[in-house]
Amino acid sequence: MAEQNRIGAIDNEARLGWQAAEDLLRPFGAVAANFSEGIRLLMHHYELGSSTLPLSAENHIVRLLKNETIKATYYFVTKEYRPDVFVPGKLIDAREFFAAYSPFEHAVILAYCYLSRNLGRKTDKDDWAYVENPLFEALTIGGRIGIHVPEIGLGFGLLSRGLRYLAFAPFLRENRRGFKDYRIHLKSKDLPFDIGYEEKTWQTNNIQIAAIILERMGFNHSMAIEYVAAAAKNHQHTPNALYGVPFSMAEALIDSYMETGEIPEKTPSWVGKDQVISAEVRGAIMAKLNRAISGKNRVDWLSKDRSSISQEATPELFVEA
Repeated sequence: MAEQNRIGAIDNEARLGWQAAEDLLRPFGAVAANFSEGIRLLMHHYELGSSTLPLSAENHIVRLLKNETIKATYYFVTKEYRPDVFVPGKLIDAREFFAAYSPFEHAVILAYCYLSRNLGRKTDKDDWAYVENPLFEALTIGGRIGIHVPEIGLGFGLLSRGLRYLAFAPFLRENRRGFKDYRIHLKSKDLPFDIGYEEKTWQTNNIQIAAIILERMGFNHSMAIEYVAAAAKNHQHTPNALYGVPFSMAEALIDSYMETGEIPEKTPSWVGKDQVISAEVRGAIMAKLNRAISGKNRVDWLSKDRSSISQEATPELFVEA
């Protein structure tokens, strides 16, 4: 009976945490239907194992890519991760951006496009940097790891850690002073997150907020479950192959780099797959990250908007073949 009571108490605490996360996200409103519907379409075809979308679905995504701010984001993220798409002297358009990424990668990039603007608009401008700075660093690290480790891939690399920093925005909006104290605490302890501190202050944590954001954006529940298990490093959970293994691998490698400045030779057993990371791959990741994290060479593609487009900065959007 005592054990049942204890489990019941834990379950109640978990439910309260999810409810608190929902409450913190309420001021940010519902997700625009064109984004959530687009992401659902993309994820449906990703789960089918199809890289080709029906023309109607493709047209839906291409319409989103024609938005000037999204176009700017895609231009710079493509410069960073798919530079071979650009041909000197040749115009690049939304169709070519569409062809450059898998359905899952599009879903992740479009989710970030929407979330960074939506959350940023509803957060104090002076405070937004406290969300943006660690977010951009996490995207750089996760993106580079994902690109060089195919078993992770760009989409999972970007989504794994970065989304948790976007979850800081509801903390900041709800309790600005509390978030300032939290930042000071993290810096003094040299921590990326402190789940216990978050739950004491906001009755929920960044992982729960991130999971709800995923589902609101159009990602499915099974994916959110795997995201939570990987972020929480739940060693009792057996990650599935579609979502759990790549999320867990990304989390493990990003963690290693952020804690030690190194990429491990192999993944830990809890990620669900024994994966050796060759010296060549580790060297390539480290070389890219050392240049990018230094600051001057980092491309914060998610910060780009329509004002970033010009003949000088984005010539391939203007020139004709």
